Amino acid sequence: MPAGIASMRSMYQKNVKLLRCTLSTTIGATDHITSELNKLSMRGKYNGGDQIHTASGSGMDISYIGQSVLHTPDRNLLLNNVLHVPQAKRNLVSVHHFTTDNNAYLEFLPSHFFVKVQETKKTILKGGCQGGLYPFPSSVSASSRKYVYSAIRPSVERWHHRLGHPSISVIRQVVSSNNLPCESNKSSLESVCDACQQAKSHQLPYPKSSSVSSVPLELVFSDVWGPAPDSVGRKKYYVSFIDDFSKFTWLYLIKHKSEVFQKFQEFQTLVEHTFDRKIIAMQTDWGGEYE
Repeated sequence: MPAGIASMRSMYQKNVKLLRCTLSTTIGATDHITSELNKLSMRGKYNGGDQIHTASGSGMDISYIGQSVLHTPDRNLLLNNVLHVPQAKRNLVSVHHFTTDNNAYLEFLPSHFFVKVQETKKTILKGGCQGGLYPFPSSVSASSRKYVYSAIRPSVERWHHRLGHPSISVIRQVVSSNNLPCESNKSSLESVCDACQQAKSHQLPYPKSSSVSSVPLELVFSDVWGPAPDSVGRKKYYVSFIDDFSKFTWLYLIKHKSEVFQKFQEFQTLVEHTFDRKIIAMQTDWGGEYE
């Protein structure tokens, strides 16, 4: 906030009635001022102690600071750091900040004024003079439409939801590269997203099992692992069989998942002959290898 905000002079000396939505340019204003909060498409609470002083010396409090946009046929004109002063009787535009932020300049004549592009000198806006002030045309006013950044500064948690639950590093990169408003605080950075936790959990936890096998082959666990870098014989997968009773484990190296059922038949023939009993039950992860 410029230190000279208290030195604004003569901006309320003339008792000129203007349209309520009119924005007037003034050389004496060090900042943009509005009494209409809906003119700010993005705003944040003003926490400073400065006041706006009129010619009589009375001070007016600043409630919010934000941004607004003036829509013209050629391009949008930005109004940055607009001060919301509820007691202000007029909306005022600082010529210095307006020309600096928009790479433009203003040309004042006794009866009207022009806004022109600095490089090409093309006129992008023309307005008249009323009572010594130069109001922007009523058809060109600060927009009250909301953009992707909302009327307040969204938290990191809010951006996390809006952007599809990315990581914190991705959120920071998007916010920084697009100059988006973001209210960063420690609590939002440390918050845990329920949706993300549930999405990473592919299934609910299994209930605690109390079953105990009493004989071999009463229950056999099977799983397929891979693919992996080529091993000896270019075998990229293996299928395992674990007997729940003895904890004996059998591994079969395979090239393709389609070989799983063939290896199971080999395993079944081997163990049923060895233990002289049949396999009672098989437990897998329902990966589809045995379908």
